[in-house]
Amino acid sequence: MEELDDKLASLKASVKTDVDNCSKLKIELKRPNDATHDIVDKGKAERTFIASKKCLKNIVLSETYMKENSVQIESALTFLADSDVHQYLSNLSGLGKIVLSTKEILVFGDKDQTFTVQGKSEYDVSIPSDSQKSFYINAMCVLSDQIIVADVSNKRIKLLNHQYQVVDHCDLTAAPCDMCQITPSEVAVTMGEDEDDTNEVQFVSVSGGQLVESTKLLF
Repeated sequence: MEELDDKLASLKASVKTDVDNCSKLKIELKRPNDATHDIVDKGKAERTFIASKKCLKNIVLSETYMKENSVQIESALTFLADSDVHQYLSNLSGLGKIVLSTKEILVFGDKDQTFTVQGKSEYDVSIPSDSQKSFYINAMCVLSDQIIVADVSNKRIKLLNHQYQVVDHCDLTAAPCDMCQITPSEVAVTMGEDEDDTNEVQFVSVSGGQLVESTKLLF
């Protein structure tokens, strides 16, 4: 594209040069002609002779220029594909290959492994609109940059920042039972208070620091 733009600019510059030259010659021809008529009207023969000489000189220049540019040149820009590239691509069986890499990962860990608690902290995740001030958090998902907790008592999930401050919440149609992460920015929340209620799965994603409800499944 850059090469095409350069060639097009060169052609435009050439045309502009021709136009400028023609305009200049036209002015040079008209100027002595007007002067000659003016001198003739005033009856000054010596100036008439000088003006006529200049007119003849400009006429010769114009005729020479017209003769040199009497042949029109028609230009056309055409893209010619590289046949070697076409031949190379036609010989390919594909654009690449898929390689399966496997690695053993210990999923459940050693059942005899012992964990030691280094410390614990308590955080208040209540917000003014909570109907129940004594609530129960029964599920939590840690996303790449934020945390989602399930508040059973208030039938809502809450979005926390890394300082464990509530930055947004989402009201649910029933109490959340559990929650799991689906993608780096989306969770699935199961809902239902007892066996007689309709069981639901609500998908919620985090976008722009806010919780956004999407698909809901009913069972």
